[in-house]
Amino acid sequence: MRKINKDPENCNERCKNCSRRFSCRKRVALGYERLAFGSTSDAFKMLTAVDMSAIDPEQLDLFNVSEIKKPKDGALEIKFFDRLKALEYLSDIPDDEKSSGSFYEALNRCADSLERGGENV
Repeated sequence: MRKINKDPENCNERCKNCSRRFSCRKRVALGYERLAFGSTSDAFKMLTAVDMSAIDPEQLDLFNVSEIKKPKDGALEIKFFDRLKALEYLSDIPDDEKSSGSFYEALNRCADSLERGGENV
């Protein structure tokens, strides 16, 4: 059975050791940091481009973009995630496991149970 990394301080930046997508506070914090402080320049490049065929969308960093619309009139609408909300959520993430509350304690108990083969906690 694969060992579950429950220590976000030892988690690498991409959280390759985490068994679930959001089981690591560090990964969540990195996402919110990217929303709060990340660049929107690629979205503006796309918005102001004269020739859209010259832009390779695979090369653009659109992480902060929540929605792109192209109405019938040919314009381009781009909506971004709210940076203030991202900062607010970021401030709510506990700094250490002791202050993490019962939610993270429950996650750890579940992870321990899975490691023991599904025994009841």
